[in-house]
Amino acid sequence: MSLSIGKRILLGFFAITVVVVALGLYALEQIGAVRDTTDAIVRRDMTVLRQLDDLGNEARDLGLLRRTAVIGMLMQAQGRPAQTGETLTAWRQTAAQVENRLATTIQLAGEYRAQGISAERIAAWDRIAAAANTVQGFFREVKAQGEAQFAAIAQQDVAAVEARNAEISRLQAPFLDGIKNLRSQLDGSMALGQRAAQADYERSRLSIYLTLGASVLLALLITWLISRAVVRPLESVMAFVARVGEGDLSGQLTAGGRDEIGQLSARLNTMVAGLSDLARTNRAAT
Repeated sequence: MSLSIGKRILLGFFAITVVVVALGLYALEQIGAVRDTTDAIVRRDMTVLRQLDDLGNEARDLGLLRRTAVIGMLMQAQGRPAQTGETLTAWRQTAAQVENRLATTIQLAGEYRAQGISAERIAAWDRIAAAANTVQGFFREVKAQGEAQFAAIAQQDVAAVEARNAEISRLQAPFLDGIKNLRSQLDGSMALGQRAAQADYERSRLSIYLTLGASVLLALLITWLISRAVVRPLESVMAFVARVGEGDLSGQLTAGGRDEIGQLSARLNTMVAGLSDLARTNRAAT
């Protein structure tokens, strides 16, 4: 089956249009993928960052509440009025919040590890989870000592309260340092996330460039095929007609197809053959 010239040209333009549209859709898909990856990285990092910021504030509040309770007890020992019951309630509420923050951080690190976009990010979430577990261990020791100190405060046992102070101070230092280490680990994870997003962007950009290059090559191939199937045969026909117009009836076109150009070539050959026979007849008559 031979396609007409018009259909060949339309088919060529249709193929180029399809390639351009496909390239546009692919580029949009890649841009969307990069945006989604970046959004996911930022959302995860910011979620954990808010947890750690609140954790640091609540850890400081624990120390302030405990010191307030100690001061209140000393004031009561001197016969001055002070409320320690409300302070104990606030301390326990804050301790529960700290416990929840640490548990949430460990849970989020596990979830985000499973969704990690690179081996480096997965390792970073593993480090954050391990650091949070360590902080949780220190906090539980601090909490146990704090509960014991509050019990001594309730009994107005000044010696026991002061004895607990040194132990709590010893445990408080690694607890607070562990929170700082958690923040440092998260900062490192955020830097890795930025690099991962940049690498994803570079890969997407490279794939778009490669697809664009392939599209250009395909467009050139289609143009060459149209030129071979339409333009060159037309140029041959025009050159043949020009020779006939100059009186050269000895040539013949190669009629190699059933399309418009092939049919035109066959008819021109018939016409020229007829003119050539007519010319020979005229010369013989004279």
